Amino acid sequence: MSLPFGFPELRLVEAGEVTFSVHEAGPEDGLPLLMLHGWPELAFSWAPLVRPLTEAGYRLIMPDIKGFGASSKPTDPEAYRMSVIAEDYGKLLDALGLEKVVLVGHDWGGAIVWPMTQRLGERILGVASFCTPYPDLAPAPPLKIWQQKMGERFYINQFQDPQLPDRVFGGREEDFFRFIMRPGPPREVWPKLIPSALEIPDRFAEAEGPWPDCVLPEEAVPVYAEAYAASGHEGPTMVYRAIDLHWQERSEYDPDITVPALMVTATRDMMLPPEASLGMEKRVPNLSRAELDSGHWVMWEAGDAAAEALLGWLQNPEVLFFHPTLSI
Repeated sequence: MSLPFGFPELRLVEAGEVTFSVHEAGPEDGLPLLMLHGWPELAFSWAPLVRPLTEAGYRLIMPDIKGFGASSKPTDPEAYRMSVIAEDYGKLLDALGLEKVVLVGHDWGGAIVWPMTQRLGERILGVASFCTPYPDLAPAPPLKIWQQKMGERFYINQFQDPQLPDRVFGGREEDFFRFIMRPGPPREVWPKLIPSALEIPDRFAEAEGPWPDCVLPEEAVPVYAEAYAASGHEGPTMVYRAIDLHWQERSEYDPDITVPALMVTATRDMMLPPEASLGMEKRVPNLSRAELDSGHWVMWEAGDAAAEALLGWLQNPEVLFFHPTLSI
């Protein structure tokens, strides 16, 4: 189907053993931004930012990340180690003829761009993350900590069963996206909502809708629903089954991130609140910050502000990424 909001159609790009579904926008000679989305999303989630970024002269490379959409979906958690993921995207840059890029991520994409910056070295000019910080290394494997603190019904713990997402979400994709992509609640009610609000499979199984507060425009819902109905839900949740592998790798390799960096937090993001990013400057010394009055789905809930924050950083004279075709 034709994508709404003028979002570019996909093309399949072979990158070693991985095929990426890639959407591209902006001038070919513009400074390239490799933009990685999160769960449960697609490259399409960047749609609200396409016009302001391309009008400013940037080239946008927006893949469905591995496991999602029309990209390859291996079902071995080893394929989702950060070292493997960084190699995959390095091969994607090779296939696109790009030597250097600025990384931009949200949610899981944000979790990926920090270690990618460490592992791809001089190919990364800078890194920006919406919502997802680069925290201190946990003292133990995260799944064990979450089981103790959040209980077995916490959605990440439930996702360790690879069949559960299809059992719960499969066949109800439109309902699922209307249910999950809603505004962040006011902070004063958070103590009453946690941890039950994060027991996502249980809550959705009992939910009936209609969720009129969904932040997605109505024409966007079928884009997500049809893609997930076609792909299933196991692939898009594989990233969660590699969480302890990420921790293991980081415990062995974790250099400081010294390139220009941007951390954009969202005031009403209950899962990744702004305070989760405190102290990042110790490991990311060249860090700029912005905060949006938004819940977790910043691109849809606060797209103009998200674009403004990213452009303000990209075009800040102190961190400016010089490029021969970029007009400021």
